[in-house]
This record gives sequence, structure tokens and C-alpha cells, in this order.
Amino acid sequence: MKFHPLARLATALALFAAVIASPPAAAQVYPSKPITVVIQYPVGGPSDALASLLAPRLQAALGQPLVIEARVGAGGNIGTDFVAKAKPDGYTLLLSSSGPLAISPWLYPKLPYRPLKDLVPVVQLAAVPLVLEVNDAHPARSAAEFLRLLKANPGKYSFGSAGNGTPQHLSAVLLGSLAGVALTHVPYKGQAPMANDLMGGQIDFAIDSMVSAMPNLATGRLRALAVTGRQRSPLLPEVPTLEEAGVPGYEALAWYGLMAPAGTPRAIVERLNEAARQALDTPAVREQIARLGSAPVHGTPERFGAFIQAEHDKWGPIVKSTGAVVD
Repeated sequence: MKFHPLARLATALALFAAVIASPPAAAQVYPSKPITVVIQYPVGGPSDALASLLAPRLQAALGQPLVIEARVGAGGNIGTDFVAKAKPDGYTLLLSSSGPLAISPWLYPKLPYRPLKDLVPVVQLAAVPLVLEVNDAHPARSAAEFLRLLKANPGKYSFGSAGNGTPQHLSAVLLGSLAGVALTHVPYKGQAPMANDLMGGQIDFAIDSMVSAMPNLATGRLRALAVTGRQRSPLLPEVPTLEEAGVPGYEALAWYGLMAPAGTPRAIVERLNEAARQALDTPAVREQIARLGSAPVHGTPERFGAFIQAEHDKWGPIVKSTGAVVD
């Protein structure tokens, strides 16, 4: 039997149309097995707390278990690189903090991944302000008074951080830059020794995460003078922002988001985005995130990608001004 050439063409076009109209098979059945969510820091920290909070809701929405796996080291870069090199099938995800995505590219000359080329944004999860704190013996009783003392004594005041290039370090550098004052940085190997020296008066102030600061603030040995967001924190509603205190344009946040390997099918990214946004809108999740001093932040993958790029561009000059480099 012979087929007319036009009939053959019509059949071929129909088959082609059917193929392009159907989503990839992997996306149709996704997910069909457990999903691994990699965190970059030890179990018990903010990333782990956020992953553990979201996991049951994501499992319910996606119909598959979520396994939280900590891959720790190199300032979060080990876990980030692991996911960047994973198969882009939606079964290995990264719950990342701001450092490995926005700061590490400036801090590590030999970084093995490129945040927005080797990874794709799924959804931003939370943005948490930091808190500027002093010990209770410090003469400044307000943020405005603290800033006046800084400007009247350039180079005299020292601040501590959990290490060179950390968000806490760079947040204080940003403060000095915008306020026009010189500050002395004292890096520590972690938050705990820094807090001990702050309480003991060996350093003058610190900018720390809400989670780390709140227990010491509760004892009264440390006082919060300002928060680093554009709005006041629900955890410290009486404490002004640094912008309110007289530093126009100041904002420094610790933020978290979900990423996937580059090349992950768009349909899978959208499925994960939708599931995460549903989880973030549940009252229980909103309440728990509020205890971190934040509100859920979500939106499209494109919105998160633009935010990462803006943060990357913002922190680059700050990192360069410190001269901090990690080989």
C-alpha cells in the first residue's frame, strides 16, 4: 500500500505535535521516590530547623518522603557543590543560606561552583534580620547614641564575628561604610567564643543572628540596640532598625532558599515551588518562622534568582573592601 506524500507529512506533523504538547515523562510522574534535601551546616542550626519544619508539609504535598542530609564544610560550599554536581532530576535539592550563594563567590577565588549557572532557584523561604548587640555595661543606651559614639571615636570601637567573611562580619563592615566610621574587626572561631568576649567586654559590639542572640539577650547580659532589616522584628518590637537610628539604606539579612541543580526540568521546578509556597502559607509554619524573627518569603523562581543576583552584587564591594580571601 502506498501513502501519499501529503498524508505522510500530515502524520509526521501530528506525531511531532503530540510529542511537544506532552510534558517530559520524568515531570509527569515526579516525584516517584524520596527526595534528598541537602543542608550546608550541622544539624541543630537554622538551616536544619527550617528544613525539619518544612519537610512534613512538603512530603504531604509531594507524596514522597524528604530526607535531610547535612554536607558540612568550607563555609557551606561543600554541600552547595554536591548539589550543583548532582543529577538534575529533582531528587537532590539544596536548602541554602545566603553565604554560599551571594558571599562565597567573592570570598573563595577557587570556588568549584557558580551559584546561578550551576544551580537554579526554586523558591526563597525566609529572610531573617540580624541584631546589633552590646554588653549591659556599654554606655550607649540607644542605637542613635551608639552611632554618635562611633563617629566621635573613629577606629576605637571593635566588633566581633564568627569568622572572616561571615554575614555577621560583613554586616558590620557595611555599617561602618554607610555610617562613615572606621571599625576594628576581631574574628572568632564560631559564635560562642565571640559572645563570651562580648559579654566580658573584650569587644565593643557584634551583629549576630536572632537565633544566637536571643538567649543572651534574655539573660540581660547583652542588650539589643538595633536590628538590620528594613522593618522591626516581631521578636524585638521595641528595638529600632539601623535605618531608623540614622543609617539610611542599611539592610543586612540572613536568608534561606531552595535550589536545584541546573538543568532540572522547568515542570519539576514549578512543582517544587508550588509545594513550598503552600507549606509556607500554613499557620504552623508561619508561626515557627516568626520565632526566628522573620516572616515567610516566597514567590517565583525568577524573583528568587533576581534577589540572589542583587545580593551577590551588593556584597561584592563589601568583601573586597575587607581584603578577605579564603584559598
